[in-house]
Amino acid sequence: MNADALTTPQSPAVTTEVGVKMSSLHVEGPKKAPESPSSAAAGAAADGGDGGGGDNAGDADKDLLPALFWDGTEDWINEDNCADFAALQSLKYDDTTPEERAEAYKTKGNEALKYKQNKIYVRKAVQQYTLGLMERVENPELNSTLHSNRAHAALLLGNMRKALEDAKEAVRLNPNNVKGWFRAAKSAFGLEKLEECAECCQEGLKLEKSNRDMLALSKASKKKIETRTEQTNRDDASRITVASFLTETSKRRLEFGPPIMGTGERMPELSEDDGETVMTYWVLFVYPESMQTDVIEKFDERSTFAEHLDNMFGEGAPPLEWDGAGHYTRNTLELYYQTNAVRAHPVDLVEERLLDKAGISRRSGCTAPQGDRQSDKGSKVDPRDQRMVRIDEGKTLAEVLAVDDHVIPGHPVVYVVSKNSDFRAKFLAGEWEI
Repeated sequence: MNADALTTPQSPAVTTEVGVKMSSLHVEGPKKAPESPSSAAAGAAADGGDGGGGDNAGDADKDLLPALFWDGTEDWINEDNCADFAALQSLKYDDTTPEERAEAYKTKGNEALKYKQNKIYVRKAVQQYTLGLMERVENPELNSTLHSNRAHAALLLGNMRKALEDAKEAVRLNPNNVKGWFRAAKSAFGLEKLEECAECCQEGLKLEKSNRDMLALSKASKKKIETRTEQTNRDDASRITVASFLTETSKRRLEFGPPIMGTGERMPELSEDDGETVMTYWVLFVYPESMQTDVIEKFDERSTFAEHLDNMFGEGAPPLEWDGAGHYTRNTLELYYQTNAVRAHPVDLVEERLLDKAGISRRSGCTAPQGDRQSDKGSKVDPRDQRMVRIDEGKTLAEVLAVDDHVIPGHPVVYVVSKNSDFRAKFLAGEWEI
């Protein structure tokens, strides 16, 4: 039969191979023991279970656990849920030794794994290897092979945990079982137990130093360990930076909220200046009369607004292109911020966003001081709590942002109006919209 063209076999017949009729549970007399495996079957197939086609493959489902013995865990068959079936199986082989039966089960499991594309056959292999182990033979090498082959079947079924358990038992029983070491390494890799994977590869390569599969897996595990270590170091450094940021914002009594101007969220940057921690902001200046904007990308918190206005509108500065009436001059400008422009984020949410921005892959809980955490009571602000407050030009940015009702909406937003413009009255009366 062509394994590639194999379709799912039909369900087991009403009468099973052990002679159990599902309607009456009548047990027929014992049958002859199966033939011992040939030297060919005991070679490549017996240890690996990775071969191609085989004889009577269409009958491979005949020995599957009948529905009577299924307990809802048919995806994995172990010594507990296989016990009753094993007792019935023993009726067929009462004239053979336990070791002969274990060898026969191993061979049947290997035959089933030749059709590993179909999970039914893989489950059959698990069952057969389990029956072999239940014979409790005093042969460590045979038991090691049964555990190793059952680990291979578990890998095919995607059960990495079971595969690792069996593979580790296989190498415990026989430390020279190279395939056992490889399957232990492969399942450990699948479980992200990278150090254990590397150790298993190292043990396997002591036995076969040129084993290409083992070398490739060893290289992959070491590379992943290096990548994980590098990411861990980056995460730790970023976490320290985030913790420092939260400490500094708490000292400055700063509150942050979502952006309102379509310019995104731009958190301040921390830097050191002669041992002093300094915050530098991206500040948006809005001219609501014309809906024009200016940006100061590096606004040192220690700088006053007057210093920046002198640079922007001082002697020799070009006039604003849209200010044809010449209202916006250095001496006519007034600066405002909006109180409670947005609802402030809880501190732990600010931390979460900073961690996301830093690309931290592992989280170990919020590091923000418990006393600084707040609950989010909704995203809307009562309009009665919002008003425009004039900024004293002589104050620093840090002083203005520290006011209790000043919530930073993504980044500082400063509104600029002219005392000589008729628009000023509308602005202060709230008769305008962005």
